[in-house]
Amino acid sequence: MEVIYPYAHIIHLMLGIMFLGYVFTDLAVISSLKNKFDGDTQKKINQSLGKRSFKIFPITLMFIVLTGGMMMSKYINSDAGFFDTSLQQILVFKILLALIIVLGVLSNLFVRLTKRKKSSFMEHHFHKLVIVLGILIVILAKMMFL
Repeated sequence: MEVIYPYAHIIHLMLGIMFLGYVFTDLAVISSLKNKFDGDTQKKINQSLGKRSFKIFPITLMFIVLTGGMMMSKYINSDAGFFDTSLQQILVFKILLALIIVLGVLSNLFVRLTKRKKSSFMEHHFHKLVIVLGILIVILAKMMFL
């Protein structure tokens, strides 16, 4: 594990930046543009962005989870313990926050694949939740090594 840890760490950070960057861009830029166009153009914009994000978002998150799991195994395992140190406690809290994001993305994928209607919360507020949780995860990551 020691050999691949730095590579997993770099991949994890780069994909995390891309993931949160997309969500931030959607909240700060794309959502403000949506009200500037007529209904037909808005629908085309949403469909175009939706197709791309449907391909990129879940795959990016999957690799974030995989690399995070690889790195987690260095700090939480049968030898090191599970909740013994403050680092481990913060890491478990980060994992729980990340799990909320993963479950939300899986829910959105399920809704999309089954062609169901998104809930109002998921449609209007999920990216806001992801940004808040993502910022908390980044802050906690920094706190782990203070």
